[in-house]
Amino acid sequence: MHYVMADLHGEYDRFRRMLDRIAFSDGDTLYILGDVVDRGGVGGVDILLDVMERENVVMLLGNHEAMCLKAMDHPDNERSVAHWRRNGGQVTCNSLLRLSEEKRTQVLDFIRTRPDHLDLEVDGRRFHLVHGFPADETYDRVWLRPGPEAVSPFPDGRTVVAGHTPVCELWDYDDDALERYLRELPGGHLHIFHGKGYIDVDCACGYRLPQRRLACLRLEDMAEFYE
Repeated sequence: MHYVMADLHGEYDRFRRMLDRIAFSDGDTLYILGDVVDRGGVGGVDILLDVMERENVVMLLGNHEAMCLKAMDHPDNERSVAHWRRNGGQVTCNSLLRLSEEKRTQVLDFIRTRPDHLDLEVDGRRFHLVHGFPADETYDRVWLRPGPEAVSPFPDGRTVVAGHTPVCELWDYDDDALERYLRELPGGHLHIFHGKGYIDVDCACGYRLPQRRLACLRLEDMAEFYE
């Protein structure tokens, strides 16, 4: 089976529970669409170390990994370091600095070699996996935030599966509307968004929202799993 997650943001325990929930095995493949580090969780580097040991997990670059690389590669660039820290990078920085220099280099090299998009076909259905949204440049692929009316830009029918934008932020809600939206959620938690050839699987894992969940999508049958 082929599974997709995104935006774990350091919630390593949720990640491990999700692997148990989907009964993830050596015969399966998991695609993680970036942003395993930073924000509310403290286990982002633990997730990276875990993923590095798994041959059947494919991780894409997210904007938080891009910020991490820029800051760690250029620690004297105060603007890049401050930008990363403003976006929850301090916890990741602390974890990386606790590693040996050899292991830290291995982790950063792993991030550096992550692809920023991937095309695949599952049971005759074609998918384009990306952190933010399809684009010509890496920066845009990891930073673009489409809205709920976004459509797949591919004439061949590829479905875009992305993360980056928590599903509750797809709409430009004011505070009152957002509160109503969160209060009225089925099951009390966020759910994967299915649009017109565009699927968003970021359910705010790592954010300070009680409605947050780590979401996982199985591509064979579009089954959804939440932890």
